[in-house]
Amino acid sequence: MRTRAWPPLCVLFNKMKYMKKYLFIILGALLGLVSCEQPSPSSVGQFSIVPPVLQMKVGDVQLLELSIVTTGEVVWTSSDEEVVKVSAGVVTAEAIGFATVTAAIGDNKAICSVYVSGSSGQTLTLNKYMVSLNKGETFQFQCKNTYGTPVEWKCNHPEIATIDQQGLLTAIKPGLATVTVTSEMESVTAKVAVNHQWGEYQLVWSDEFNGTELDRNVWNVEVNGNGGGNQESQYYLDRTENLRVENGNLIIQLRNDGYGGKPYTSGRINSKNKKSFTYGKIEANISFPAGKGTWPAFWMLGYGSWPACGEIDIIEHIGSRPNFSSFAVHTSQRNGMTGNNWHAGYTADESMENAYHVYGIEWTQEEENGCDKIHFFIDNKEYAVVSEDFNFIDMKSYWPFNDQHFIIFNLAIGGTMGGSIDDTLFNHGDVLMKVDWVRVWQRKEKE
Repeated sequence: MRTRAWPPLCVLFNKMKYMKKYLFIILGALLGLVSCEQPSPSSVGQFSIVPPVLQMKVGDVQLLELSIVTTGEVVWTSSDEEVVKVSAGVVTAEAIGFATVTAAIGDNKAICSVYVSGSSGQTLTLNKYMVSLNKGETFQFQCKNTYGTPVEWKCNHPEIATIDQQGLLTAIKPGLATVTVTSEMESVTAKVAVNHQWGEYQLVWSDEFNGTELDRNVWNVEVNGNGGGNQESQYYLDRTENLRVENGNLIIQLRNDGYGGKPYTSGRINSKNKKSFTYGKIEANISFPAGKGTWPAFWMLGYGSWPACGEIDIIEHIGSRPNFSSFAVHTSQRNGMTGNNWHAGYTADESMENAYHVYGIEWTQEEENGCDKIHFFIDNKEYAVVSEDFNFIDMKSYWPFNDQHFIIFNLAIGGTMGGSIDDTLFNHGDVLMKVDWVRVWQRKEKE
């Protein structure tokens, strides 16, 4: 067995001396590097909190960081712990208000301004968000400002209403405007309606149908068999058998003589590009025919594609319900194709057929809180009203009824609303829709 030879003790001692020497040199160099990269608290200079300004909602949690890297002790404090709490740079929003968060490293400090709003994010509130005034009247807005920061007041239509920097509103002329109050944190708006002061209604146009021919300068005669888009069973023709003026009436006659693959013929006229109106009273004195399946109508359309153009059904009668009359409007958002259009009806004590009644609307501009309305009448008695939605004022998809619309008269049969047809209705005489007159009244703004 071989044994290991150990060096003499003196040799080991000398090697250890040299190793110790180099070990101290290496440790010294490392300490020097550390001292250069990691400052002690007493050597930290200017620094900041990132971000320096923080907007939070109650319940939010946010981590703050420093603009330097340090191993020194950082002391975090909040100026108001009821508003925000902070621990190791983690800020928790406790309540609405303002507080400062401070990070201290030795004698050096950095500050973050923290604004806390409610869970909705709102820091400004107004005493009223819809103001309705007459010309010359004033209203004093009151603004509750969570932080008390400066605010600026503006009105987008100073020709309609003005507002000073104390929130005093003055109505100048009729119309709809928006008031905005803005702080460093947010903006809040309120609607302002300066009411119209109207004069009396004046007749602006009428057709009394007193001649012997339809006035082609006013009316277009439709010729088509598309079923009105409602699967109707008639073909509209331009011939006296279906459409004529006689005895002071427009006569639209439904016939079972068939044409173009449709079992019935009838008539439909419109005033498109010839007579169009925006707002006013639009009325007609009409006698509807009797018979299950008939579907006469007096209505209006706007310009453009349906339903974005807007449709006002002043009156629709359904032969299967002799004493019932229907009113409706159609828009992009609410229409018959989606099945959510606005509609209403009136059921009389007796049949509405083969007797004259005045059907009409009063279509008003910014009648209430800046909203348009359409009132539906039979024999000068109101039976229904539809209003523009305050939340969607002047949005065409919700309310296209602040633009030109033209008039339509037609007599359909069958289809989605006319329903099943009783062919015996032709055994009792001619099936006629008679229009004695149609009239439009409008009114002017008072000076």
